[in-house]
Amino acid sequence: MNHVLTRLDLADSLLCSLPSRSRIAGSPKLPSIRTFRIRVDRTMPFEFVANLMSPFCGLWEADVCFDYSDYDSALSGIGGEAQADVYIIWLDWRIYARSMSAQEAAQWLNERIVKLRMVTDKPIWINNWPESLEDADRVLSFRASDRGWFRKLNSFLLGAVENNTGCVLIDLAQLAHETTESFYDYRNEEISNYPISNQATTIISRHLGVQLLPASLVPRLKAIALDLDDTLYHGVLGEEGAEGVTLTEGHHRLQRLLLQLKQSGIMLTLCSRNEEEDVKTLFDARTDFPLKWDDFAAVRANWQTKAENLNRLSQILNIDPSAFLFVDDNPAELVKMAAELPEVRLLRAKRNGEETMLGLCHFPGLYQLQRDDIAVSRTTDIQANQAREKIRQTASDYHSYLDSLNMVITIYENEASHVKRLYDLSHKTNQFNLALRRMTENEANDVMDPSKYVTITVGLSDILSDSGIIGTFVCRLDGEQAHLIETLFSCRALGRDIETVAFAWILEKLMDRGVQRIHVEMSQGPRNAPALDWIKRFVEGSPEQLPLKELYTRVKAACGNHPARVEVNR
Repeated sequence: MNHVLTRLDLADSLLCSLPSRSRIAGSPKLPSIRTFRIRVDRTMPFEFVANLMSPFCGLWEADVCFDYSDYDSALSGIGGEAQADVYIIWLDWRIYARSMSAQEAAQWLNERIVKLRMVTDKPIWINNWPESLEDADRVLSFRASDRGWFRKLNSFLLGAVENNTGCVLIDLAQLAHETTESFYDYRNEEISNYPISNQATTIISRHLGVQLLPASLVPRLKAIALDLDDTLYHGVLGEEGAEGVTLTEGHHRLQRLLLQLKQSGIMLTLCSRNEEEDVKTLFDARTDFPLKWDDFAAVRANWQTKAENLNRLSQILNIDPSAFLFVDDNPAELVKMAAELPEVRLLRAKRNGEETMLGLCHFPGLYQLQRDDIAVSRTTDIQANQAREKIRQTASDYHSYLDSLNMVITIYENEASHVKRLYDLSHKTNQFNLALRRMTENEANDVMDPSKYVTITVGLSDILSDSGIIGTFVCRLDGEQAHLIETLFSCRALGRDIETVAFAWILEKLMDRGVQRIHVEMSQGPRNAPALDWIKRFVEGSPEQLPLKELYTRVKAACGNHPARVEVNR
């Protein structure tokens, strides 16, 4: 129990408000399961940021170590000699303002990014620059100061990030708005040639440690399970009724943030000790709540234990409990959850809803680097799955159930516009992920080359919803042999044998291209048993050098008379 409370206290301390340097330094060291190596090519010190990062990384069981370049305004040794998990280009852009136009400076950096990309497919981070550092900027227009140069530079740097796959912006210009003090500290500048204030340094360190790093390196969380009383509002529903609970300004901001997280692809659920009818009445009655009843992908409001309810929520959403964040104001409930489902992430809600909102803003695993194209449909699709389950229960048999759905499977071959979706599936899919490859953005781009790969992305729709792109197979070609290097299907699509139908299609495609044998890449992880169990239906023993025709025959037989209509989008 003590270690759970320690982790909760540390999250409170580091996430719900901006911690002081002394608070960070005094943080207990949490156990880590992996250390990530970061290479920093720089023209100004990065150590002040790096020295604060470990406690933040500890919140998601990670640690970091650093490899630094010399101070080199030309970045001549960019990337160094050792491999890293992330590469940071850390520049004091004032140096270049003296000798280049903003466009020339951005182009110069772009050339260095391209050079670095030739030797690594790992994430590359670059920093922009706050427009205003000096007090004198208050009395000088952007034309009379350097602000205009930095404003143009930041615009050009956005283009560099967009045009270089796997490039991420450390947005100092945006982070400067989070400070309550000056971003600039002339004392640090005079002592160490480091112009950034202590408060701003803490903000940067936290941003990297709990937002950019997990967003770049580990799968995003998929769902939030929310308590109600004294979490989403102030008060107790069972005692004060729907009209009696209070939506404070902080709780209003919290609900708005949750709504934005839902729109970004996070599924919201309720896990509450209340009567479900009372909960529905609450959301129907409180028109001032930003969150509405239909915003929740699933609801478990009853008097069972919250661990039992969260387990049921994970079944309804068809995701592993480890993909959940559980938010509750009661430490006892959080401790019980940790005892029953230790893989679930935990956040203690505050009576002040604003602090809970800030804790969520900084919670590792929620930050999103790119827009999720199917985010809007995710909750709708989960709700449709619950309707499908009711249809299944009333159907006379499994085939009748599938037939009643009027499913359409759409196959896309090497569709370049699906690169981002392929990358997302590779990073977000845990249960039906056969190889656990976790592709980089560059790899996702590369596998769309039809001369080297057969890559199919799979769309699905039925009478209840259009699920969008829900799966992919990636095969690397090698003469008469193919290597199945990626097999991914969203948990939303499981249970209807879509993966088997699509597998038969790509195997037939490979035979048409003269492939004789196939090697199926697979890796055992903590959560991908569904994928492994599926492939074992067709592959016995070693997955290497499998006769393609025999494998196709087994898979095709397993499809039987599957009623889905298959369309190929060429």
